[in-house]
Amino acid sequence: MGSSICLGYLGPKGTFSEIASHQYSQGKGWHLVECNSLEDIINGVVSGMLDKGIVPVENSTEGSVGLVYDLLACSCNMAIEGEIIVPVIHSLLARSKVSIEKIEKVFSHPQALAQCRNFLRKNLPHVCWQECTSTAAAAMLVAESEQPWAALAPATAAAVYGLEVLIPQANDYPNNMTRFFAIGREQLPSRSISCKTSLVFGVCDRPGALYLVLREFALRGINLTRIESRPAKNKLGEYIFFLDFLGSTADPLVQDLLCNLSKITTYLKLLGSYPAAE
Repeated sequence: MGSSICLGYLGPKGTFSEIASHQYSQGKGWHLVECNSLEDIINGVVSGMLDKGIVPVENSTEGSVGLVYDLLACSCNMAIEGEIIVPVIHSLLARSKVSIEKIEKVFSHPQALAQCRNFLRKNLPHVCWQECTSTAAAAMLVAESEQPWAALAPATAAAVYGLEVLIPQANDYPNNMTRFFAIGREQLPSRSISCKTSLVFGVCDRPGALYLVLREFALRGINLTRIESRPAKNKLGEYIFFLDFLGSTADPLVQDLLCNLSKITTYLKLLGSYPAAE
């Protein structure tokens, strides 16, 4: 049964998403599937082509991955079933005999380039930056080219694509972490002692509307771990809110909370209740 589960991640091989996928599926014998984009992962889960998926949602340096939150808000038949925290160390990789002085262009995912911007400005001030769909795609591109190019990617990608590690740690902040969601098609209320619940909601455009929502959590002593607004994409100045809190939908207190929230929000969607990462 376990071997039939397909878990999608942002490929190609050698991404931090692959590292998160191995971490989440460890010992389960699942089949890992490389996907070309975050949309492909979520659409694959929704359509049934994939059983589960791993998507990055938040980085400790650069904040949230807005595209993923937008996809979560509008996708039906999908739920968050777990979270994974992965330490992120970006290494500067290049082909053999390409020294740091010869590099003309650096490739990576936009988030990786942003997480290394100070390093790049200080050590490679005259080098062009080029965005790629993933860190591993950048490593693959550099490996296949005869140009004096480099990639910002996990050090493990060097072995995969036959590159050398020029700089082991290029990210600006040493405690760089990325949070990933594991998504599936079923709402599975976690009864774990350490549990989180995620939801998205909208409120009327009037004074105190958001306060009334937050007040419901305060009255019950429920701890919020994250709240963020995203454009509702209807008109300028209209927003929806993503919120994480400690607690499970299996808890009657949380069930009562959600019941009350449904009365004071214009839109409320439960994204999932899942074991919190350690």
